Amino acid sequence: MTEEQQEQIKCRVIQACYFLTGALCLSIKDGYSYAPALLLLLSLPLVFTIKTYAALNRNSKILLASMLVYVMVQGISILWDGGKLREFDRPSRVLMEMAVFILCLKYPPRFLWLMVGVSTGAIGAGIRALSDRFISGDARSFDLFNPIQGGDISMTLGLFSLCGVIWAIKKSHYRYTVFFTVATVMGILGSILSQSRGAWVLFPVILFICYRIFSDWFSRRIKLSMVIATCLLIVFCLTPQSSIPQRFQDARQDITLYFSGGTKDTSLGLRFELWKSALDSFVKKPVFGWGNHGVRVSQEQQYKNGLITKGTYDFNAHAHNQFLDEMSKRGLIGLAALLALFLFPLYIFKQQLKASDEPESKTFAACGIVLVLSTMGYCLSQAFLNHNSGIVFYCVFLAYFLSSNPLHVFAQAA
Repeated sequence: MTEEQQEQIKCRVIQACYFLTGALCLSIKDGYSYAPALLLLLSLPLVFTIKTYAALNRNSKILLASMLVYVMVQGISILWDGGKLREFDRPSRVLMEMAVFILCLKYPPRFLWLMVGVSTGAIGAGIRALSDRFISGDARSFDLFNPIQGGDISMTLGLFSLCGVIWAIKKSHYRYTVFFTVATVMGILGSILSQSRGAWVLFPVILFICYRIFSDWFSRRIKLSMVIATCLLIVFCLTPQSSIPQRFQDARQDITLYFSGGTKDTSLGLRFELWKSALDSFVKKPVFGWGNHGVRVSQEQQYKNGLITKGTYDFNAHAHNQFLDEMSKRGLIGLAALLALFLFPLYIFKQQLKASDEPESKTFAACGIVLVLSTMGYCLSQAFLNHNSGIVFYCVFLAYFLSSNPLHVFAQAA
């Protein structure tokens, strides 16, 4: 077998991994991790080659540096706090995805391989959610994973598919229009059936942003179709079968109980207590924070002083808000490192939108913006990145979309 044939086989394997990342995401347990693990192995020859880094341009170096700073802040905090090696598992995922990003620069994902993959995953997520609720009889979908994480990821896959719908309409690919539309519905449906309220925090905002990005592509007929689809979605969300009215009723009751002096150990009441606890911890150590274990000392003081309930103290996990969790455990330094993971890629995607109206490039940029904004939305009510599913999903697809720009916003690795 010639070297050229070996390279062709390698390219096909890598493209298949891009497809499988989305396709397996929620279809099987830990499905989000298998394809990226293979990509990690394939990236090692590039990662340990000096000329690879010489070929990277300024933006790619800044992105890798921001990821490395995040890892270093996490690592120093763990060591300073007297943590164990297993606590480095989550930040190590970012290191792994840095290697995958370098591989992606040399072998950028092909548009349809990646988009059909995420849409296949959205359909799989919807089928899984329907099965969990109406066959297995689970109260919430994705209990095998985590209802909140599963609902959030399903929503993101659905929104990626929505960008695919708009691309297919622009290109007059009617079969893909139908396929991506089904994927959009199934992905959003999976999120609804998970009853994950956090997935809906920025949903209207993201829909509006997608409209603004693609508005010059829309005819009057398409705009009318979008209005009808939105109305149908609202109608479905108001039906008892969606569980959304009940979830909002539960939320209103939780808020009433919390502020009226009733029980605080409800779903939202516990979140309010955790947020209050995290803010109090941050105020006392605003620069470096308390660390993963040290924050328990702060929480113990808060409980003894009557600031938080026993249920809040016993929760002992995270603040149910990624930003407040970082602030309490790693202070302003941790918050800055976290924001860099969001804001610099968002800036690059916005630049990519301005660079060209080429449909594939614009769709990938829109997907990148959807990824960043939706993840930030999830982080408002859940420590989304504290879970392996969240950190791997975000970093992997960030690498895919950033490296997929046909106009080469990033220099490709040698």
